[in-house]
Amino acid sequence: MEREFKVHKEIADTFGYKVSIHSGSDKFSVYPIIEQYTKGRFHVKTAGTNWLEAMRVIAKVNPSLYRRMHQYALDHFQEAKAYYHVTTDIQRITPLENLTDEDLSTYMDENNARQLIHITYGILLQAVNKNGEYLFKDEFFKTLEIYEKEYDEALIAHIGKHIALLGK
Repeated sequence: MEREFKVHKEIADTFGYKVSIHSGSDKFSVYPIIEQYTKGRFHVKTAGTNWLEAMRVIAKVNPSLYRRMHQYALDHFQEAKAYYHVTTDIQRITPLENLTDEDLSTYMDENNARQLIHITYGILLQAVNKNGEYLFKDEFFKTLEIYEKEYDEALIAHIGKHIALLGK
C-alpha cells in the first residue's frame, strides 16, 4: 500500500496537484503515510463520515427517528447495494429490538451497521410517503437544528481525529 501511495504522490507532484483521500476507506491506518509523503498537500473528503456522525447524534437525541431510519435502511439495503461495492453483512447487525435507546449510537461503531447507514443516506433522505411527504428528511434536519451544539461537538471530535492523525 505504501508503495502505491508513493506513486500517487509522485503523480500529484508532477502535475502540481494535491492527493485526494476518501475518508470512507481505511483512513486512520494510512494517515501517517499520507502525512509522511505529502507534507500537507492532500485533500480529505469526509462528507460520508460526517453523515454517520449526524446519524450518531440522531440516535442519541431522537431514538425514535433513528429506529425508523435504521429499519428503512435495512428494508432498502439491496437497492442501495446496487450503487456501492460493500462487504456489509446485514445478518451480523444487532436487531433494533435488542438495543436500548441509549445503545443505538453504538451502531456507528460496528462496521456492518455503519456501512448500512452510510450507503443508504440518499434513499433515507429522499424517502416519501404516498402523499409525497418526506418520511425522514424534515425531521432529520429539524432535529440537527435543535441539537446543533451536539452535532457541532461530534463533528469537531470526528474531524479533529482526522487532523491529529494527519499531523496537523
